[in-house]
Amino acid sequence: MALERDTEHPAATYGAGFAPYFLGLALWVGAMISYMVLRPLTRRHLVSGAPAHRAALAGWLPGLIVGVVQATALFLVVRFALGLHPAHPLAMYGFLCLTAVAFTAIVQWFGARLGTAGRLVALAVLMLQLTSSGGTYPIETTPGILQAVHPFLPMTYVVSGVRHLVNGGPGGTVVTGALVLAGFAAAAFALTTVAAWRGRRLTPSKLHPDLVM
Repeated sequence: MALERDTEHPAATYGAGFAPYFLGLALWVGAMISYMVLRPLTRRHLVSGAPAHRAALAGWLPGLIVGVVQATALFLVVRFALGLHPAHPLAMYGFLCLTAVAFTAIVQWFGARLGTAGRLVALAVLMLQLTSSGGTYPIETTPGILQAVHPFLPMTYVVSGVRHLVNGGPGGTVVTGALVLAGFAAAAFALTTVAAWRGRRLTPSKLHPDLVM
C-alpha cells in the first residue's frame, strides 16, 4: 500500500511560502518610517482654514506616494532579483499598492490622534500582527488570544491575499482582502479627518508636549 498525496497550489519554495509575511512586514515598517520623517498633520494646513479632510489628505499624500514607491520596489526586487514567480503578478502588484494605501492611512491616524505616542502604538500593533497574522505558522496553532484578534488586523488579509496571488487559489480570498484593506484605509482617513478637525484648537499640551521623540 502506497501513500498518495495531492497538494493544490503548493508554494514552490520555502521563500515563496514566507514571502507574503515579509512583504506585509516590510510595508508596515515602511509606513512607520515614513511618518517618523513626515508629519501626519501639519500645523500650516490646520490653521489655514481649509476643510479638515483637505488637511488630512495633505498629510496622507506624501506618505502614500512613498508607500506606493516602496511597494513597487518590493515587487520588482522579489520578482526580478529574487526570482519569485507569482501566479498573478499584476494583481499581486496592485494588491501590494493597496496594502501601502491602507498601512500609511492607519499609521498616519495613529500619529494624528496620539502624536508622538502614535509611533509606539504603531510598533505595538506591528508586534501583535507578526504573531497573529498566520504568516509563520497556521493560526490554529497559536494561543487563543491571538486567534481572537486574527480577523481584526489588516496584516491578516495581506498575508492571505498575497499568498493566494503568489501560489494560486480561489480569488474570493483576494477580493475579500482587498475590500477589507480598502475599508481600513477609508476608516483611518475618516478618523484622521476627525483628528484634523479637533487639532485646530491650540492647547498647552500641543505647544509643550510631555513626550518628545
